[in-house]
Amino acid sequence: MIDTNKPFIVGADLSMLDRILVRGDRYSLDGQPVDDVVSLFRQSGFDWARLRLFHSPSGHGAQCNDLAYTLKLAKTLHTAGYKLLLDLHYSDTWADPGKQYTPKAWAGLSFSELEQAVYEYTVDVLKALAKEGIRPEMVQVGNEITPGMLWEHGRVADAHSTNTVHWQQNESSNNKEAWGRFGKLLKAGVSGVRDTLGTASEIMLHIDRGGDIETNRWFFDNILEQGIDFQAIGESYYPFWHGMPDQLAETLDFLGKRYGKDLYLAEVAYPHCFHEMYKEALSGDQEGWEKLTRKYPLSPEGQEAFLRDVATIVQKSSHGRGLFYWAPEWIPPQVPGVEDEGDAPACWARSLFDAKGNALPALNVFKSVASAV
Repeated sequence: MIDTNKPFIVGADLSMLDRILVRGDRYSLDGQPVDDVVSLFRQSGFDWARLRLFHSPSGHGAQCNDLAYTLKLAKTLHTAGYKLLLDLHYSDTWADPGKQYTPKAWAGLSFSELEQAVYEYTVDVLKALAKEGIRPEMVQVGNEITPGMLWEHGRVADAHSTNTVHWQQNESSNNKEAWGRFGKLLKAGVSGVRDTLGTASEIMLHIDRGGDIETNRWFFDNILEQGIDFQAIGESYYPFWHGMPDQLAETLDFLGKRYGKDLYLAEVAYPHCFHEMYKEALSGDQEGWEKLTRKYPLSPEGQEAFLRDVATIVQKSSHGRGLFYWAPEWIPPQVPGVEDEGDAPACWARSLFDAKGNALPALNVFKSVASAV
């Protein structure tokens, strides 16, 4: 039964924050330098932080989120009063619809050994957080796991290009044995959470289909057949890949009625300036591009308007319980000679700060959302 008394969550994925501050970049608000950006986000309405965790990342650019880094940042945010959504990628790098690579440390394991590794790793991570006095209020078992996880063992579909709005299913997508393997890996992660944190922390399953009813039905119907213990559905929603806002509203309505789970936008963002990737993402759909950008120009004002409308959609959804803005802190390096991810410029364009670290109007949206609930 849905708990209608739950507060609406206003969160942000702040996984890059420590890396940016350590490299010497700074932020400003209304022309004045901000000494404590952690408090700035709190004052702007964010009460939750989402932190991703890679198993053994390269350390290049944004791929810095190993356990030591995450423990440090989690402690900083916990001390400042944030609640935590822990995003376990179960990969050394970005896990998403196009890639769900098994960590190199687990590459030679049999399936049963991999199950055990997932369980033990989950337990070890949560125990490490507990030693710092941190118990995540919510845990994501996997990240954008629409095609499965820990390939090839946990694959249920081919890699999917985000440059196509509609998921392209194939013959393997309904293979019961594949879904059974995927389900066992998810259960291993869930058991690790439950055996460490009990029922105090909620489990989120996160896919990348915010405006796609058909794929949500396919995914979660199959998941329910596996008997997975989870309380929350997380969706990524970027309109260039996942449909227009009206499609988001329809999808949330469908999910609430069909599954009765708490619904979150685990990732949402919109650019404040043009980047070619966004136009390319619509794969030549000029009509869609014009429809979206006419209502929400790629400008600070368009970004603000988009976020106000999307927040309203989630709040009005019967089961909508919150949203997490993705990487609001990710800005270009201000220090000469510092390298970032190859596709970082497209992420900088979605920040809530401009290229010089000045806060944009969209930052004000979240305070009003928080005060309205």
